[in-house]
Amino acid sequence: MNVSAVVLAGGVGSRMRPLTDNRPKPLLPLGREPLIGYQLRRLAAVGVRRVVIATGYRAADFPAALGDGSDYGVALSYVAEDTPLGTGGAAAAAARELPEADRLIVLNGDLLSSHDLRAQLGAADGRALCLHVRQVPDVAAYGSVRLAVDGRVLEFAEKTGSGPGTINAGSYVIDAALLRGLPARPASLERDVFPRLVDSGMPVLGHVADGYFRDVGDPFAYRDASADAVTGALPDAPAGDPQRYVAASADVAPSAQIADGSSVHADAVVARDAQLRGTVVLPGARVGAGVGLDRCVVAPGTRVPDGIQLADTVVTDSLPAGTPTL
Repeated sequence: MNVSAVVLAGGVGSRMRPLTDNRPKPLLPLGREPLIGYQLRRLAAVGVRRVVIATGYRAADFPAALGDGSDYGVALSYVAEDTPLGTGGAAAAAARELPEADRLIVLNGDLLSSHDLRAQLGAADGRALCLHVRQVPDVAAYGSVRLAVDGRVLEFAEKTGSGPGTINAGSYVIDAALLRGLPARPASLERDVFPRLVDSGMPVLGHVADGYFRDVGDPFAYRDASADAVTGALPDAPAGDPQRYVAASADVAPSAQIADGSSVHADAVVARDAQLRGTVVLPGARVGAGVGLDRCVVAPGTRVPDGIQLADTVVTDSLPAGTPTL
């Protein structure tokens, strides 16, 4: 059986702005690699060799950053939507680039998960769709799923209700012919395609699995994912100093303290006596002398004035020089 993959990476990432003003969310760096790099390595580890990335926003950035995929153990190609197609339309367009595939793994480009993807593939045998589901304390931010005792999906409810429950965790194994056959028009997998499959009686399974899971939907989720990648809490992240990651082209003063999974990315500067704890400094930013940042994200190109002390903040150039210390 030929198993290939599609990664959905076309969104604007509006909740992540200003971090995504000049870079798509899946290409934001998590320590040594872009977010999407972790997904590509996971796919390669279960034997996937061909991956199509469905792009839209800043589509040209993807091949420039990822090339042919050989660094990640896969052969990459790209499709770009001229107008937004939704997850369903984008996945179908990408699937048509994989005519030889029998099964497709479809991943959302802003999702990190360490669940057993090989086991999900095995569970998908004979089913039109097998989706990863998991228990969470509060379903409010997710699409919830109602399962039968045998794991069959009975109902999807996109982002309705609250409290503990089972959610759609965003990793799918889908019959490739079914996906290729979807109409070439905008649609949502979660709101349109999957509910119709259930309503029509097609076999849809919820594969329950735990493990690391993070929906990188806003700057603070990104900050936490970045720290996880550096410290090793993100499974299979490239090994390195668990306290810090500093890009080769960054300039960090010897007296600066970079700790707790902080990252300093390309061409950034951290001046003398600065202290960064659990903080991401994105490319081209400058952190001034004596600055203290706890669990912050410094947007690309930002200049942080000397002496500022901040916690749990997305730091941009709109920060006034007189900002009080915390």
